[in-house]
Amino acid sequence: MLSSRNGATINQLDDTTVHGWYRFVLAFPDHLVADYLDRFEVEPGMTVLDPFVGTGTTLVECKKRGIHSVGIDANPVTAFASRVKTQWEINIDAFCARRDALLKKIRPTLLEMTPVGRSTQLSFDDALVLREASAPYGQLAQTTSEDILALIPTGAISPLPLSKTLIVRDAIFKQPADEIRDVFLLALASAVVDDVSNLGFGPEVYVAKRRDDADVYQAFATRLSRIEADLKAVQSLKPFAPSQVFFDDARELSTFVADPVDAVITSPPYPNEKDYTRITRLEMALLGFVRDKKDLRQLKNRLLRSNTRNVFVKDDDAQYVTDVPEIRKIADKVERRRIERGADSGFERLYHRVVLEYFGGMYRVFREIAQVMRKGGQAAIVVGDQMSYFQVPIKTAELLACVVETKKLPYRIVGVEEFRTRQATATRKKISETVLILKRK
Repeated sequence: MLSSRNGATINQLDDTTVHGWYRFVLAFPDHLVADYLDRFEVEPGMTVLDPFVGTGTTLVECKKRGIHSVGIDANPVTAFASRVKTQWEINIDAFCARRDALLKKIRPTLLEMTPVGRSTQLSFDDALVLREASAPYGQLAQTTSEDILALIPTGAISPLPLSKTLIVRDAIFKQPADEIRDVFLLALASAVVDDVSNLGFGPEVYVAKRRDDADVYQAFATRLSRIEADLKAVQSLKPFAPSQVFFDDARELSTFVADPVDAVITSPPYPNEKDYTRITRLEMALLGFVRDKKDLRQLKNRLLRSNTRNVFVKDDDAQYVTDVPEIRKIADKVERRRIERGADSGFERLYHRVVLEYFGGMYRVFREIAQVMRKGGQAAIVVGDQMSYFQVPIKTAELLACVVETKKLPYRIVGVEEFRTRQATATRKKISETVLILKRK
């Protein structure tokens, strides 16, 4: 049973508390983090590192327990989400006052944009609000963004929902630049992806059934109400342990992570053909983290090389694993399969290189972790096996263990444990998601 703090018990919180503010389709479950916190006997006063923090699952679970945590991510959207989801000291009265004022301001214009013939009957309250509408927001209803449309998948969001979304976004950007504004932005990003856009995830991002219109106002307001309830719940857990989030490259983490860490719980990308920037592209463009293709390329340059769309000519992480026979064998097998099949596209020619660059990059991450981890500290690395490259099996956790052994990194390999199985998209075969357990020597 988890201990209580200030009369509140962590088990009383819903599994979606805070986690639900913004979800990443590839995130690992919070109960897995909780299991390893228990298993590693991580307690308040200790520090947990997640070098691929995603949307903050590890950090949120640590914060619930009063454990200091540090997260890193090279994706600006997920790093932003992790930071917002661990800011629990927000003044709730101020949050509610600004939320109510914001909703009152945007509601009239959004109501005016309801197409003729679609829900045109207004309640008395709605009609009253419309009469109080301010003129400047009428012009914002016509706002579009060529930058956004150029960056997102074609058809990712329909014109009318996008126009409504930009009205809300622009109103939020007029707020003071503080933690409350950040919460508003994250709530909008979450609402747009789930309830406004045409996107689907399964596990690749795709354009699903078209929404010609969407209730942007209600989707946004509902999320803010949920955030208010969650803040009230978690604020009973005071005092809070600090959380730090770095928007940076995990392959260089020892240059900015100052505190020694006692445990690592993380789920890095797997070597496959998922473009992780594509999954969050709409949010990136909407919130202004990337403005054009040049920004996107610079962003990809900071990511671990796990797919052909973020491998560049000057990359050289492969050099670190050319002496690991198991990695070399897999890369050579992928290249032989390509030649046998006459697969000659530019992406297919890069498949074997992705294998080398990925494991070379992970070697660098492990080397960096060793520099900041206390002796006796433990790590849980959650990864998936893959068959993305001409159906050559890539047992990711086992190969990472080979890297640790061959490169004589200062860890003891405790074991590789199966976490769950899933069905491969292309082959429909069952493949494993596993956890590599390491202990710092």
